[in-house]
Order: sequence, then structure tokens, then C-alpha cells
Amino acid sequence: MAQEKRIDLTEGPIGKQLMRFVWPIIIANVFQQIYNITNSLIVGNYIDTEALSAVSATNSITIITQYFYFGFSTATSILVANYYGAGRKDKVKKAIETSFMVGITVGILFFGLLEFFTPLLMRISNIDASIYQNAERYLRVYVIGDTPMMIYNICFFIMRSMGDSRTPTWYLIISCLINLALGIVFVGFMHMGVIGVALATTIAQLIIAVMAVARVLKLDEEIKIDLLHMKPDASMIRSMFTLGIPAALQNILIALSEFTVQSYINMFSNEFIAGIGVASKVSLWVHMPMHAVSTVATSYVGQNLGAGKYERVKEGIRFCLRLAMGMTVILAAIFCVFAPFMISLFDRNPEVIRYGTIQTRLNALSYIPLTWSHIYNGCCRGAGNVKAPMIIAVFSQCIVRFIFVTVGLKLCFSEIILYLSAPLAWSLAGTLALIYFYTSKWVKDAQLR
Repeated sequence: MAQEKRIDLTEGPIGKQLMRFVWPIIIANVFQQIYNITNSLIVGNYIDTEALSAVSATNSITIITQYFYFGFSTATSILVANYYGAGRKDKVKKAIETSFMVGITVGILFFGLLEFFTPLLMRISNIDASIYQNAERYLRVYVIGDTPMMIYNICFFIMRSMGDSRTPTWYLIISCLINLALGIVFVGFMHMGVIGVALATTIAQLIIAVMAVARVLKLDEEIKIDLLHMKPDASMIRSMFTLGIPAALQNILIALSEFTVQSYINMFSNEFIAGIGVASKVSLWVHMPMHAVSTVATSYVGQNLGAGKYERVKEGIRFCLRLAMGMTVILAAIFCVFAPFMISLFDRNPEVIRYGTIQTRLNALSYIPLTWSHIYNGCCRGAGNVKAPMIIAVFSQCIVRFIFVTVGLKLCFSEIILYLSAPLAWSLAGTLALIYFYTSKWVKDAQLR
């Protein structure tokens, strides 16, 4: 990684350094969302609503691995950022080698488990017989790309933790264009159906993983990695699991909560399934600023705590919160106004547009508290506290949401229960994160406030 591409978050004007660091991540998230919605766009425009429903019905299954890999990669980010901020390049090298070894192992294991349990997961999801075959075909091919996804996520976190947020952005742009081009060719011209979009994604993920690994191998001489002679460190493995398991478990449980909710959604009409699925894709665009700034906050807090610059940490946290909230409010307003148009890009069926528009606008009610959740939890993780964010997220987005949906549908079997479940969970998560940050003794002792 070229030295000039790195941004030292421990030096210079805080606002300027954070803005330089965050914009490439926001752009990367834009292309990540394009990447995520490409399959639905292609299926909705080149095939039909039934195929779009099949892809949407598997969202809660495919997101399990995405959430887990993101959570587990957080451990790499925390370790690398802390050691890099402290100038311990020997430890940075060990953290990277250990992350590679553990990541590859976990990625292969997860792929095997998902392939084996695909029929069970689909039955639990209540996927209707009319779309079952397409859903299974899509899922079987899609999960092949899970191990490459794990690898490139780790590489991206390594680069960002060392101050390079631009390189991952370029790789995501390239992969996004490959995914789009191959998807159109496989579906629009070769008529491969849902298998075509899944195959396009798998190939794109493999390419981005190879590129990301090649880049990490070209770090400066003090932390140069040799894939053939990697030596994972036992104590580092323990640290990775101590930090990574709570974050990964949190994301897994949230994904399982989504999985449960999706199983209820799948009991309604195909138009409702498609509309809610598209709305979830659209809402991810509003999540981009909070997600990007949270990633920045984790690296920023990790580097500056490693360097012992506590006042700089506090000022940076305040800046991150203001920045994330400002961008989120603007995006939320835009998406509320143009929700019908956004949904129609995926499917022009009036019922799909109606369902998707209702969900999109209701989600907007919770975006401000959700921003609190992302930023404050990201700061806590950067300081090494992964348990509190896990407890808050699991309670609000899993337990409370599960109870609300299960009990609510028994009392009133109506779409409104499903519409409200996500905004309720997100609002509660943000409120609890805010309370924890400003009342917890741990946060004060860690000098985050």
C-alpha cells in the first residue's frame, strides 16, 4: 500500500482528516449498495415479479453471512488500528497474518454449512412452492461467493485501519461494474434466469478478493506478508475471537431475526414479498452515511487511543455524530419524497410499488436513532468494547422485534405489524446506545466522553 494513500488519523485537523477519510468509504458504500441491488434490478427488469420474489425471499438467508463476516472483520479492524496507531508494526503484521488464516478457515466452514443447511433454511423461511425452485437455484450459486466475501472484507478493514480508504473504493467500483455487466449478459442475453445473477455476483466477488489480497501483500517492508509462510499467533487468535465473536454473534442474531421476520413476510402475497424486499434494498442507501462514518469512527478511535490522544478522540466522536446525522436527514427526506419512483425501478407492478413505498416511508421514522446506534457502537468497538453494542443490538433488534412480530401477528394478522417491526427495533437500538454512551462508567473510564 503506497504510503501517500494513507491518512494519519492521529495528526492534523480533525474535521479535515475525517472528511478525507470518510468520502472514499461513502463512495464505496454507494457502489456496495449498487452491488447489492444489481441482482434485484436485473431480475425485476429482465425476468418477472415471481423471480424477483424468489430473490427477495432469500434476502434473510444471504444476509446471515454478510452480517457475520462484517462482524468478524471488525476484530481485525480493532487490532490493526490500535497497533498501527501505537507504531507496533510487528504486531500489525501478526494481526494481518492471523486474520488471513482465521478468515479463510471460517469462510470455508460457513460455505459448507450454508450449502448443507440450505433446504432447512428455505423450509423455515416459508418460501412458497411457486418460487421455491428459483429461490433454491439462486441461493445454491450465490453462497459459493461467501469465502471470497470474507477474504475481501478482511482486506478492506486492514487497509482502512491503516489509513487507506481509497483502494477498497476502487476495488468495489470495479467489482460492481463486473457484476452488472455479467448479470446483464447472463440474464438478458444468455437467459440463465436467477442462476445468472447469482453466478455474476460470485465471479465478481472472487475477482475483488484476489485484487484485495494482492494489494495487502504489497504493504511496506516492515509488514510485508508472505502467503506461503504465514505464522498465525496464538494470542492474536484469542484476541480476534474475543473481539470478533461478540460482533459476529450480534450480526448473526440480527440476521436470524431478519430471517424470522422474512418467514412471516413470505406468508403474504408475492407482491408484498417483492415490495418489502425492494424497500429493504432502498433503505440501505439511507444507511450509507451512518455505516460509513461508523467505520471511520472505529478506525479513528482505535488509532488515537493507541496513540494516547484522548481529547482528540472525544472531539472526533462529536464530529462523526454531527456528520452522520446531517447526511442521514438529507437522504431520508429525498427517499421519502421519491419512494414510489425508487421502488418502480425494480418492478412496475402497482401493488409492489405501493407496498414498497409504505415500508420505505415508515423506515424513515427511525433513521436518526439508528444513526446514534451506529456511531456510538462504532466508537465503543474502536475502544475494544464489543459486548455492550452486542447486548444492545441483540435485545432491541432480535428479542424485542421477534416478540413484537410473533405476538402482533397472532393478535392482528396484518401487514402493519411487519411494516412497523424494523422502525421500532432501530429506534430502540439507537435510544439504548445513546443512554449507554452517556451514562456508562466504562465509556467514561475509556475516555470516550
